[in-house]
Amino acid sequence: MSATMLLNNALIFGAALLLVIVASLIVSRQSGRLLRVALRFVRAPDHEALAANLASRVSRAIVVVATVAAIALICAGVSVTMYEIDCGPQLWYWAEASLLRDPMAVVWLVLKLLGVVAGAFVVYRFLRLVAHYLIAGLRRNAAFVHHDAQLATLLARLLVTLRWGIALAAANVCFALAPPPEPVVRALETVTIVALGVLIARTMIVIAHLAVDVVFQFARGREGHRTLRYVGRLEHLAGITKRTLDYFFFVGAATWIFDQINPGGRLSEFGLIGIRIIALVYAGRVLIEVFELFVRELLLADPEKRSEAENQQRLTLVPVASSILRYAIYFCMTVMALQELGVDTSPILAGAGLLGLAVGLGAQAFVGDVVSGFFILFEGLFLVGDRVTVGDVVGNVEEIGVRVLKIRDEAGVLHCIPNGEVRSIANHARLYVNALVEFRLPYAVDVNGVIAGLKAHLTEFRPRCPDILDDPEFVVQDLQDTGVLVRCVARVKPGRDDATCELLRAELLTALVAAGVAPQASHVVVLHNGPAPR
Repeated sequence: MSATMLLNNALIFGAALLLVIVASLIVSRQSGRLLRVALRFVRAPDHEALAANLASRVSRAIVVVATVAAIALICAGVSVTMYEIDCGPQLWYWAEASLLRDPMAVVWLVLKLLGVVAGAFVVYRFLRLVAHYLIAGLRRNAAFVHHDAQLATLLARLLVTLRWGIALAAANVCFALAPPPEPVVRALETVTIVALGVLIARTMIVIAHLAVDVVFQFARGREGHRTLRYVGRLEHLAGITKRTLDYFFFVGAATWIFDQINPGGRLSEFGLIGIRIIALVYAGRVLIEVFELFVRELLLADPEKRSEAENQQRLTLVPVASSILRYAIYFCMTVMALQELGVDTSPILAGAGLLGLAVGLGAQAFVGDVVSGFFILFEGLFLVGDRVTVGDVVGNVEEIGVRVLKIRDEAGVLHCIPNGEVRSIANHARLYVNALVEFRLPYAVDVNGVIAGLKAHLTEFRPRCPDILDDPEFVVQDLQDTGVLVRCVARVKPGRDDATCELLRAELLTALVAAGVAPQASHVVVLHNGPAPR
């Protein structure tokens, strides 16, 4: 790197930078004067304040453009110096070929460039007014009343996209009118593509988020509609929908940028694969929710038209059916994603089949539990909430899984029993159960008279206990040494036998005491092995 080249590049780019600063100052000051004259000419109301406001905005825009141009000049100067390019001879050759050969053509070119800049400014102002008008119209719409913050963000993103898009378009038109060296043109094209891709993606994300919120808000307000009420029940998918749209637009923008810079390249192909996988994952998630909603509507709709037992059976089948559908969709989604990545899934499917066969042979107990679980579910032997006896366990069924049955006993202990070990089942929750209470009567009393009195007492008590389904019956069960064993049998609602037995014991004791019947005393003889008393 020679000192002459370094000095030439420093002088050239320094002079260009100084020219940009001076030109921006001149244009900024003269624009204010021109605006005041123009507004005075058209007799605008309060033209001084309006001119000052417009001049301030124009000055800010000129400062932004000058700053970008200065940064571009500095980067260009550093780049050409690093590549050891002496700009002095090339600049002199360009001046001889254009400026010195036809000065009038240069003047005409400068006028055209100024016209492009002025046209870009006018177009931006017009589109800015259109954007404000559209956002104001949306704010007046009833569907967007609660979305002022999102509309403000959308307006800001639109203005930024319009500002930079028009500026980059004007720069490309200027470069087309006055072609600079090829590396500069390529650099501007790259900057334009990247900037437009990012700006459009950010704007589309705001639009998509707003659309998602408006759609779910509209569906929430139409709960009575036959179709829209289902959309409202999927409102919890709004978050994942927004995140998916974020990924979709950003990956799509990156794919478009790579394809424009290097058409048909590997990065653009990877981007397309990524977009398809994102769409596949989101579609699978939505399908899972839709199928679960369909299963609930199919099995649990109109519960008042079915019996309580049938409702419990369907409530038990819902999580099982949802799990089967969920895992099936996950499997299909995984296979399709692997196919998108170019993986041959035939060996995987064949291997999965062999693995399933091996697991089935090696895990016969597991398979037996699963098969027994399906029989329990579909035969309806017992349902969630039923009080059952399985082996030595007595309690309420909390969950009927594909492999395990969960029962919580009276002590609150949760028992997990494999379905394959369920050999015999006693269900206390089908139609009715009997509440049994046994007591003894002395031989000295009139047994039939006492039983008749007890029947009358329980008949009066029955309206206060809705769990009793029929009048209790009394049966002489046995004649024992200590008295007559009598059993009271009352048909009660499923699962209410223990509570009803407590009430019956209290009422029977009250009736016996009122009738003057004392419980038969037990005589106990204790034999003492010791010396005889004196």
